[in-house]
Amino acid sequence: MKRSKAWSVLDGAFVFIFFAVLCLVAILTVIRPKAGYSFFENRNLAEFPELKSETVLDGTYFKNLDTYIQDHTAGRELCLKADTFINLYILHRPVINDRIVISGDVLLPFKQFSTVDTARIETDAEAVSDNLLKHSEEVRKYGGEFYFVAVPCQYVCYEDSYPWYLNNLSDYTEASSSVLFSKLDEKGVKYVDMRAVFEESGPPETYSSKVDNHFGIEGAYKTYREIMRRIKEDGGPADLVLEEDDLVLEYLPNKYLGSRGRQLFGLWGGDEKLAVIYPKDSVPFERYDNDNPFPLDSVYSFPEENEEVLYSLYMAGDIGRTEIRTGRDYLPDVLIYGDSFTNAVECVAWYSFDTTYTVDFRHYKDKTLSELIEERKPDIVICIRDYEAFLTAFDNGQ
Repeated sequence: MKRSKAWSVLDGAFVFIFFAVLCLVAILTVIRPKAGYSFFENRNLAEFPELKSETVLDGTYFKNLDTYIQDHTAGRELCLKADTFINLYILHRPVINDRIVISGDVLLPFKQFSTVDTARIETDAEAVSDNLLKHSEEVRKYGGEFYFVAVPCQYVCYEDSYPWYLNNLSDYTEASSSVLFSKLDEKGVKYVDMRAVFEESGPPETYSSKVDNHFGIEGAYKTYREIMRRIKEDGGPADLVLEEDDLVLEYLPNKYLGSRGRQLFGLWGGDEKLAVIYPKDSVPFERYDNDNPFPLDSVYSFPEENEEVLYSLYMAGDIGRTEIRTGRDYLPDVLIYGDSFTNAVECVAWYSFDTTYTVDFRHYKDKTLSELIEERKPDIVICIRDYEAFLTAFDNGQ
């Protein structure tokens, strides 16, 4: 049966519109300013690849060019946001964008099923514990104390919140922590396991975030108190501790986006709030980031009034090296190093020390930890590592 003339016109119009849209997208992609960073994905976008004969011959140039085009296509973020909305609120998928698990009001990281490699765990734990022993001995040599602090990341805290058909890495969590702590016991390295402390404090939301991999200030404060308790128990200098009666806890009205909510393009409607802690009796201090004076007299980086708040509220995010000087030379000095879990802890720990040095070796490469210990000779050195990363022997696991 022949198609009517009207249908032929509609077909032609559809084809015309389709190719017009493609041409418009291509033109906009070429002429519009290129962003270098994707806020919601929290990553740098691909740069235009350099044309070289070797990259053309081995195919990497075309692969990198394809990635560049994908990253900078006009309307890309709008399309990703629309796709996320459909999966969230229309299809109600339990896993969004192959990354985020929706479990009630909790956003969790998706983890592939895998066999626990006990041999690899043993090897990694040996390397990490050897590094920690080395630094512990370097600190003890001049009379200081070294502590390794293990903090549970979000998937550890909320492992019971995963649906039964998804992996919560509980087998890996038990195997890796058991092996590492056994080795630290054998080698005499002092450590604090915050998982056990947190689990005694109540449900996960009392110490862990529902929308971010990190704890907020409440979990950080509990970690700080446990570290100070352990230092005092060992006879170390822990005379000035920020007690609950000495502090002000203040919740920000801003929506907490969190790393998981950020990956959902801000479409998640959670009600979690971030808090800050101040000592009631203010202590003046000077702060330097990478040797440059911090422009604000604060350990916090506050958002604008109507702006969503991120975990970078604490210490303004991941910074290679920070120094906080309080001018109270009767107190000990501390060096704290680790990944971003240290940020919130730093916001309260500085109160108990004269000078607080903090280092993130992912962003600071000028000197090794051993060199900094030899140079600074801090009274206390604290390594803070989360369960997901504590078996890596590079950067902050050096």
